[in-house]
Amino acid sequence: MISTRVRMTIEWFVPLGQTRPITMALHSVAAETRTTGGCVGCSVATDIGSRGTIRYTEEWLTEEDLRRRVRSDSFGHLVALMENATEAPRIEFALAHETRGLDFLDEVRASAQ
Repeated sequence: MISTRVRMTIEWFVPLGQTRPITMALHSVAAETRTTGGCVGCSVATDIGSRGTIRYTEEWLTEEDLRRRVRSDSFGHLVALMENATEAPRIEFALAHETRGLDFLDEVRASAQ
C-alpha cells in the first residue's frame, strides 16, 4: 500500500533571546494539533548555535487533512509565531505527488475566503 501521508515543515530563524519562548509556544500548538483528526504527529526542533533555528513539522494522513489544518483558525497561532522570524521562513509541503512551498499555503488560505 502506498502511503498518502503528507507533511508540512517550517523552518525559520529567530533572535537567540526569543528561541525558548517561541519553542514553548510551539509545543503548545503541537499539543493542540495532535488531537486534531487526521494528525499523525507534530515535532518541534531547535538549534541555538550561531542562529536561533526553529523547525516545526506536522504530518497528516491525507492532503485534505492538511488543507483543513491550514484553513483552521488555530493555524493563525502558528503564523503569528513566524512573525518573529529574522528572515522569511522556509515552508515546505510534501504532498503525495509533489513538494510545494508558500504558494500552497496561499492557495489553500485563499480558497477558504
